[in-house]
This record gives sequence, structure tokens and C-alpha cells, in this order.
Amino acid sequence: MEGDVIMNHPFEYPEIFYNEVIHYLESRWERRLTNHERHVLIEGYRYGRMIEAEAELKILYAD
Repeated sequence: MEGDVIMNHPFEYPEIFYNEVIHYLESRWERRLTNHERHVLIEGYRYGRMIEAEAELKILYAD
């Protein structure tokens, strides 16, 4: 299963997904994020993905 993406819990993504978002913001702000900022960013990412998934489900199961 090498290279497969496996989620342990809903909306828990492999670290590579978070690293991309963290890198984007660190580049934009031209500094490293604090641990607290990283945690808040990851929680926001998970929330955004959850909202996105809910919207897609509504579209799929719309009458």
C-alpha cells in the first residue's frame, strides 16, 4: 500500500496536505508560524474540507 492515502478519522489528512497550507502561509507572511498558529490553521483546514464535503454531498443527493 505504499503511496496510498489513508485517513484514520474523518477529516484527518496526511501531514503533506497540512504542510502545503503551512508553507503557503509562511511564504506569504515571510516568517515561520508558531505552534499555536499551525494548530489553528490545521483546524481551519479540516473545517473547510468538512464544509466542502457536505456541500458536495448535498449536490449529489439533491432531488
